[in-house]
Amino acid sequence: MLAQQKEAIYTLICSICYFIVLLILPLVFKGIAAESVLLLFALFISSIWILRKRSGSRFQAMDEMDKTIRLQAAIIATHAFGLTVAIYGIVLYLIHRGYPFVPIHQVLLLALHSWLSLYAFWSGSILYLYRRGALSV
Repeated sequence: MLAQQKEAIYTLICSICYFIVLLILPLVFKGIAAESVLLLFALFISSIWILRKRSGSRFQAMDEMDKTIRLQAAIIATHAFGLTVAIYGIVLYLIHRGYPFVPIHQVLLLALHSWLSLYAFWSGSILYLYRRGALSV
């Protein structure tokens, strides 16, 4: 298995774990505070960077096909990120349209869920593209 695939697997597992934590945390503690969301955000980014360092994947060591796959995965992930923001934003609007503001913890959750989806779709796309091959455009 290539170092890029290991990195993608670690990133995908980490993203899924944080999604699960975000599902369980409000049920256990009867809600979630803005500070908790910020802490989870910082922990997620830190854990992603630690996992990426440990995977041994280096951009300079990649050949053209690896770089192409990485670029195509980034394009796919960026579109999924935008879709996540749009859908989440619409849901927040529909929930709070009668109020003059959206609670800050929900805005922070929007940011965290968007970031988690970016990394989940990016790593999933990398794994898919290594299995299928780069897209021909």
